[in-house]
Amino acid sequence: MAAPPSPTDEVSREDEITESTEQTPFIPQAPDARGPHANGLGARGKASPIAWLARVVPKAQKPGTIVFILCVVIFIGSASSGFQNMPMTRIFEDILCRQYYDRIHSHEGPIDEDMCKVDAIQSKLAYLFAITSSLNAGVSVLAALPWGIAADKIGRRPVFAMGLIGMSLSLLWIMIVGWFHQTLSPRLIWLSPIFYLLGGGNPVLAATITSMATDVVPESQRSVSFMRIHGASMVGNLISPALASILMASTGPWPPIFISFLLTVLPAFAIFLIPESLKHVPQDDDDDRPGSNKFKTSLMQSLGELKKSAGVFGSPSMILILLITMLQLSLVLSTYQFLSQFTSKRYHIPIAETGYIQSTYGIAFITVSFVIMPWVTSAILKPGTPAFLRFDDDKQRDLFLARASYIASLTGTFILGLSGSLYGFLFGLVILAFGVSSEGFLKSIATLYVSPEQRSRLFTILGLSAIASDLWVSPALAALFSLGMKLGGTWIGLPYFGISGLCVLMFIMGLFIKLPSYARVDEESDSGERSDSE
Repeated sequence: MAAPPSPTDEVSREDEITESTEQTPFIPQAPDARGPHANGLGARGKASPIAWLARVVPKAQKPGTIVFILCVVIFIGSASSGFQNMPMTRIFEDILCRQYYDRIHSHEGPIDEDMCKVDAIQSKLAYLFAITSSLNAGVSVLAALPWGIAADKIGRRPVFAMGLIGMSLSLLWIMIVGWFHQTLSPRLIWLSPIFYLLGGGNPVLAATITSMATDVVPESQRSVSFMRIHGASMVGNLISPALASILMASTGPWPPIFISFLLTVLPAFAIFLIPESLKHVPQDDDDDRPGSNKFKTSLMQSLGELKKSAGVFGSPSMILILLITMLQLSLVLSTYQFLSQFTSKRYHIPIAETGYIQSTYGIAFITVSFVIMPWVTSAILKPGTPAFLRFDDDKQRDLFLARASYIASLTGTFILGLSGSLYGFLFGLVILAFGVSSEGFLKSIATLYVSPEQRSRLFTILGLSAIASDLWVSPALAALFSLGMKLGGTWIGLPYFGISGLCVLMFIMGLFIKLPSYARVDEESDSGERSDSE
């Protein structure tokens, strides 16, 4: 009987592993010129106060504790957006209202909100935020690759902190423009995305959080960890709009937006509690080049990987999945900042009260995602289910549920556009909550076309394409909203009628998605199992 391997042998074997695995970063790792004992925040000999704190503050070591901290970070960050959207909408609505009535230099309090619901003001407000959102998306896409390289080169923690700093500065600039509205044009908020160049914005932050969890959590526990992280995000998005509504009703819009700024900055301090999860792989000596050359090499390698990754979209079904992913963003955007402005205008309610509407949708979404859909996905595979609803395998089930979710989205958004009452609008949001769950089913189907080593690349491209689609989705919603107000009557719901049209298109494309042959999938699975057993 062979003797068990010694720890030294294990380390030696781990160092020799160079092939791609599911944990291999999408962005190739660059060599660490500082050596294995260098600190990720600075050299030991010249430690800054931040680097000193990073060394002396006790770090979480257990994967469960690290995931818990990440959940807290996600919860705080999600709550920040809930405290931000409504106050920002009201602040800039009042500024545009002052300009419209030629009272921009008045030192009186906010203008009566009912006077600000005229079509001209609402149209300008919609375009103001739509262009800001599009610029945010453009800058985020451009910055994602360089900061992805940085995350795989200098570590997750510093990139995570830089991303939060960039987002904080972006919000701070918007607050400055709103505060000094007598001298600064509200269009200057279009400069706020520049700060996303520092850290890459939301896409890089989300990828960094995912990478941290993947680095420390065993593969068998990742699905549960990701579910907890997603749940923390949903809870933050659920409670913050209602809290912001309560606060705005008594204090006005500025205290909630200050709270939003603090909640954006606060998670940056999590770097002192979480150890660096990136493990540098030793490189050959001939790879020891100057820093600029290493970055250029990493960038060229990453572009090469990105080009190679595009190969996973060689089949028609994968192209359809990519197109549907780009269209699904319209469903998400219609339930955020735009929802507050739309419901306030159409149903003549203060913006401060629209947070309760968002929280109602949040409750419906969580109920569907964590209670109803898990039960449905399990029930339709059971033998006792009626034949016309029963499926023999989870792949056919996911494809059916994805197509059904597009019908739910179509129905929900059509009700949102048609409803003349707030209660009807809330009913439409509940129906829409069933449709938004389609994203999970679509990703599950997409993984059938790629090997485990390609899944990270697949999700990266799907994520970037969804963000890039905001370049046209937000302006399109603003344009339809302006046109609907001009047409009057029920046509004010034109933005949601437009999304209904996109849902029809998604459903039609979903009908043409075909599952890969089961023989090929099973063969790869059996091959993987045999490889593992050997």
